Amino acid sequence: MQPAQQPLALKDIHLPDTVSWWPPAVGYWLILGLIVLLILCYFAIKFLTNRRRIKKQALAEFKKIHKTYQSDRDQKKLLKAVSVLLRRAAISCYPRSDCASLTGNDWLTWLDQQLPAKSTTFSDGPGYLLTEFIYSNSVNTDDLDALLSVSRQWLNQLPAPAKHHPPTSESALT
Repeated sequence: MQPAQQPLALKDIHLPDTVSWWPPAVGYWLILGLIVLLILCYFAIKFLTNRRRIKKQALAEFKKIHKTYQSDRDQKKLLKAVSVLLRRAAISCYPRSDCASLTGNDWLTWLDQQLPAKSTTFSDGPGYLLTEFIYSNSVNTDDLDALLSVSRQWLNQLPAPAKHHPPTSESALT
């Protein structure tokens, strides 16, 4: 007869610990990084195209104003339209607090500060027409041509340098 078998001293089966959800695997970190990068690229492209759109619209409106002047020769209407266009473009590309409240020589000086150093200026040149056109009956055509030239140059230098805040949707040139 065989001896009675004794049960083996084995321990019960232990299941491994459940897998924790934190920290995620490397692949999840890579996907998250890629998503963040794509979002940043989207907003950078949107920001840059918005600024180019403002410049394009401002130059198109400037051409329209100049064409209207060539047909009707109304100097006051031209000067008022150019003044309004410069103000709208400035508010669209620069922080409102920097330029919206400026008038007279302060406005002309601010416009000069946005131009390249070696260019014709508003305050030392034909810019006086923007502040005094209401009080004059007629304007020297050479000064008017110089104002149109420096205004076109100012609009061509848009968009504003990157150190400025982006335009908001309510201040965009439309």
